[in-house]
Amino acid sequence: MERFKSLHFLSDSPYLRPMAYRLVSSDRLSRNPMYRHLYSRRIKKVQESRLLCPKTVAIEGTNACNSACIMCGHKNMKRDKGVMSMELYQRVLGQLQDWPIECLLLSGFGEPLLDPHLEERISLAKLKGFGNIGLVSNASLLYPGKAVRLISAGLGLMHISLDGASPKTYHRLRPGLDYHKVVENIDHILSLSPRPKIFIQVVTLSDNEKEISNLRRLWERRADRLIFRQAQDWAGQVPLPDREHSPHLMERKLWPPCRYLWDQLNIYWDGTVPACCLDYEARQIIGNAGTEALAGIWKGAVLGGLRQKHNAGQRDQISLCRHCRYFSVWW
Repeated sequence: MERFKSLHFLSDSPYLRPMAYRLVSSDRLSRNPMYRHLYSRRIKKVQESRLLCPKTVAIEGTNACNSACIMCGHKNMKRDKGVMSMELYQRVLGQLQDWPIECLLLSGFGEPLLDPHLEERISLAKLKGFGNIGLVSNASLLYPGKAVRLISAGLGLMHISLDGASPKTYHRLRPGLDYHKVVENIDHILSLSPRPKIFIQVVTLSDNEKEISNLRRLWERRADRLIFRQAQDWAGQVPLPDREHSPHLMERKLWPPCRYLWDQLNIYWDGTVPACCLDYEARQIIGNAGTEALAGIWKGAVLGGLRQKHNAGQRDQISLCRHCRYFSVWW
């Protein structure tokens, strides 16, 4: 089963990933005793490796955004908008300093380049020894001066969302943003040396399926990685424009537990810690970083109870998860 060690490489393909999801979620495979045994062992091994700390910690500097993307729930978000105080941020960093996390992601449910303290946050994290500091951005505000300051501060990785190879398609999917300016900003940061790793990520939908080959031609050899992702329904809160390109949104009885509960700790701008990165309204709260220890939240009874329900196949008892159709893959 070594060949199944990871399926993450499939995110580089808009064609192989859907086929892989359909394979691993098929009833026939899921009911096979040998497969279930091997898969259970794999899941248990990954879960045990995450009990002390997550793979990723995502800190939301701000949940403000400058776009109204059709595949995103931000435009409907009722949660208060704001900016994390530097006092809270330093409290969080101090607790994370000894955690062997793989990535510190300074992004949440907003556009991080709108955070007025972003460069300072990166510098502080770098000073405290965090090795892989990343962002998820639409790059609309990644002007030349901003790019230089982010690099000087110590930014190591940038996921840039770019869902079209033409202005018409891009503007339909990401209203409010300027395609030409975004491409210009990406071109500039790619020309710099040194620079962070640049991952271009594309949400695949019917609107842009005819531009996949052009996106490959434009970015596959220039970016450090070109990633194709399926659209989310954000725990049942956002009706998808279409479901054809989101095979990970399954309606199956033999679901594995959701790995988001083991992989990532999310901290919103006001200190709220939601159970899951898909919970943009913070409906399922597991703690508060301003008043509680992060280790206690991660290893505590609230999150532990959610994990137990998932492992027991009882996700329907959790209000947030009841309507979520995200199908996790643990290989």
